Amino acid sequence: MPKILNDEDIYHAVLETVIKQGYAGATTKQMAEAAEINEVTLFRKYGNKAQLVQLALGAMAADIDLEQAAIYTGDVSADLFRVVETYQETAEQYGQFFYNVLLEIPRHPDLAPSLDMPLNMINDVSDLLARYQADGVLVQEHPLQSVAALWGPLMITNMLRNVSPEVSLPPVDLARHVDQFLNGRRL
Repeated sequence: MPKILNDEDIYHAVLETVIKQGYAGATTKQMAEAAEINEVTLFRKYGNKAQLVQLALGAMAADIDLEQAAIYTGDVSADLFRVVETYQETAEQYGQFFYNVLLEIPRHPDLAPSLDMPLNMINDVSDLLARYQADGVLVQEHPLQSVAALWGPLMITNMLRNVSPEVSLPPVDLARHVDQFLNGRRL
């Protein structure tokens, strides 16, 4: 009897393989072995390595519900806290996978569609910040600069944790981070 394929198990195997091997070093054979299926079955159902990575990123985005992170409620502190909390949860759960893929895009153009999910999230947060700027709550600046200021410290901290796990970094106090961001940008 053939094995019943569970997409979630396949995507988890893709994530783990890319985290361990990097994108360039990961093979579909390794992914298939991690998922405990035949490599031919993996190709037939899911496609090549780049397609598998894109599917895994799509599943990751669905799991996180990124669209709900950047909803405008009129409470700038609560909205930005939700944005950074979602970012932090995503980075803790999937950061190493995403960083590995992101670094490989210049050498593997077939990965370019993998940028859709993070770019959509950046655009959603940019739109949220632009709305608060238009409301006169935040200072006027390019919304992408605001996104960089909001997420930049979190990105650096998470990247350092992924690259050097032996470096002891204190946990980020997200509420304080949002307060500090707003103290420099609230009108």
